Amino acid sequence: MDIVKFTECYETIVEHLAQAAEQIPDDKIQFKPSENSMPWLYLVSHPATHWVVFTRLIDGNPDHGFPEIYRENLASDGKHASEQLRNGWKMFRDYLLSKPETITSYSFTPPWGGPEMTVDAMLDWTWEEGVHHRGQAWVYARMNGIKPPSIWGTGS
Repeated sequence: MDIVKFTECYETIVEHLAQAAEQIPDDKIQFKPSENSMPWLYLVSHPATHWVVFTRLIDGNPDHGFPEIYRENLASDGKHASEQLRNGWKMFRDYLLSKPETITSYSFTPPWGGPEMTVDAMLDWTWEEGVHHRGQAWVYARMNGIKPPSIWGTGS
């Protein structure tokens, strides 16, 4: 995977997630459409914590913080979540761009289980997760009578 291209394209998804976080009403941060769904605020904000964990895993740091770091980094409201997303992305983007392109073939064992994963596979997963949560955030917004930000200029 081309890290420069990834970071340029993923920037838009991060900004959409940050905008989605900013529009969550304070009285709806725990909204979820069903018992097994993620609360709205956590849904949009937890990717920022992934980036911290991924950076540590790529560096081979055994103190990656999983899973406790997710409880420690909970956003308090939508504004806080948008700051976490923008600042966390900047940190992760700059980290990735500081590495040689060959970093994509480096592999690590994810602490959540499963087989070894390459940085390339982790970036693919990061992309899929960001797009998925962006869509979920738009659905949550619409379920609460909020018009989400436009993704492709349609205004709908």
